[in-house]
Parts: sequence; structure tokens; C-alpha cells
Amino acid sequence: MPRMRQRKLLGAFAGAIVSLTLLIDKRVLTPCGRGLHRIHRRFNLLKYGMEYEGTPDDIFVVTYPKSGTTWLQMIVYQLTTDGAVDFDHISEVSPHLEEMMIPRRHKISDLGRTPRILKSHLHFHQIPKGPGRYIYCVRNGLDVAVSYHHHARKYISGWGQMPQGEFFSRFMAGQVPYGSWFEHVTGWLRNKDRLNVLVVTYEELRADLEAGVTRIADFCGITIDPADMPRILERCSFAFMREHDAKFSLRGPPPPKPASPPPGFIRQGQVGAWREELDPRFASEFQEVCKRRLRGLGEDMFRFLSGQGARKGEPALTPPLAGGLSLATPSGGASQNES
Repeated sequence: MPRMRQRKLLGAFAGAIVSLTLLIDKRVLTPCGRGLHRIHRRFNLLKYGMEYEGTPDDIFVVTYPKSGTTWLQMIVYQLTTDGAVDFDHISEVSPHLEEMMIPRRHKISDLGRTPRILKSHLHFHQIPKGPGRYIYCVRNGLDVAVSYHHHARKYISGWGQMPQGEFFSRFMAGQVPYGSWFEHVTGWLRNKDRLNVLVVTYEELRADLEAGVTRIADFCGITIDPADMPRILERCSFAFMREHDAKFSLRGPPPPKPASPPPGFIRQGQVGAWREELDPRFASEFQEVCKRRLRGLGEDMFRFLSGQGARKGEPALTPPLAGGLSLATPSGGASQNES
């Protein structure tokens, strides 16, 4: 009987030790590990930026996720080459800075082609800064949230069955990859370091691709041969890119299986899809937050980003970019529209 009691006591003690170990791992070690990872990442970004030796020919394609990144990569590629889609993946000609370059300690100066074209989702304060060109594509935040939810369910492990409400709460709190959409767009649109930035909107490209391509070419100092424009527009169309989806989709392990069969990486790219897909309560909450956080960007940009549309008589959801939302100057110098 005493021996049986000893075994029970030892069993209870062992169980308590296991429980305590799991609790320490969950409450202390795992958060500390994540914190150390974040510190290490910030250090690497800072070091990479300090060592960056830029040239005026460098082109950074920058967006918050699901704001037209791949589309803009393809536009710049078509403008700077003969347009042949002979690469296996777009990352071969326009590598992802924070996934393919920084972690592997590859320098931008090691890229062989000129101009050197890089894709990034980094916030303004994180991006390597130099004399090159930065093209920032911004999209109505409600459409970003809807598209990001579709993306997360397909590509982020453990999020395949995440309902819209839970994802939206994470999105609003900045608890998604690349953090706060609000901080991302305000940082880039304010451009406090006066980089040579061109702001384009996803919506203007959808409304008039040729005009948008021409603006981007002018910013990059490229003269488009009129004979090339049909090829550029055709290969930058959603139909063409969906047909060649494997050249643009995410690389890496197979994505987790979502609750329902997903489309390819290149979706429809619709403007205003949030009106049909997003719960009106979430849209209302988003627009209330926009009033507090985006007013300083100017009324037109505020209304556009918040999904409230333009003033009467202006095209819905597309701000009048000719009125000064571009942060670039013709000479390639500093912004004249910092707010």
C-alpha cells in the first residue's frame, strides 16, 4: 500500500512537472523566442539598409500585401525589357527583397540586370533608402481586407478556415503579416525622408491601364514605342496573368487546404468587391477608424482609401492623381507633396 501511494505521488509530481514545463514554454519561452526573432529581423533590416549602395536606376515596387504587387512587377518588367515571359517565376527578374535577398544576405548590387527591380512589402521606415525610384501602389483598404482574407485562407497555415470576422479583427489590429495597413499607407504617402516616390492606385490601373502604364514609364524615364503598347497591355492583363498563374503564384510548401476550393493566385482584381463580400458592420468600423487615422492625408485620399468614394462629380473610388498624389518630381528629386 505505501508503495502504491509512492507511485501515485511520483505520477502526480511528474504530471505537475510536465504541466509546468508546457506552461513555461507557452507563457515564457515561446513569446521570448518570437521576441528575439523580431529583434533579429529588425537588426537585419537596419544593417541591410545601412549597407545598401543604391543607384538612380534601382526600382522598388512596394505595396501593402494584396494591393497590386505582382501586377505592378509585371508592368515594370514589360517596360524595362522586350517583354518575353521566358522566366519560370517573376521573382527571377524582380526578387522579393525581404524574402529572397535580406535573409540570404544577397546584396542588391549583386543583381546582374539593369535596372535592378525589387519587390517589397516593407513599411517606409524599413525600406533601404537611396537615389533610386520607388513606386508605391495603394488600394482601397476595404478591398485589401477582403482580398487578404482570401489569400490568408489559402496560404497561411492554420488560417484556412478562419471566418471573415476573426480575420477582420486581426487586420484592424495589425495582427497579420506586415502589420498595420494604416501605418503602412500613411508612412509611404507622407514620405518623410523625401524619397523619389511615385504613388499609383490599384483603381486607376483598373480604370485605364494604358494611362497608368504611361505614368509609370514617364517616372522611370522610359519612352514607350507605340508599337510596344499593345504587347504591354496584353501581357499586363489579368487574363494573360491568370493564364500563366504559375509564373506569379507564391513559391514554397503547398498551401493549407482552405474551407472551399480557391481560385489561382491571380484573382479577379475587382474594384469595390467589398460591397458584396464584406459584412456592413466591418465596413462601418473600418471607415470610423479611417476618420481618426487617415484625415491627415488629404480629403481626396482619405475618401478613396476609406472606400467612401469621391466627391460628387468625381469618378468613384479613383482619386484625381493629376491633382498631386504623385510624390515624384519630373527631375527625379524630392517630393513636393509631403504632408
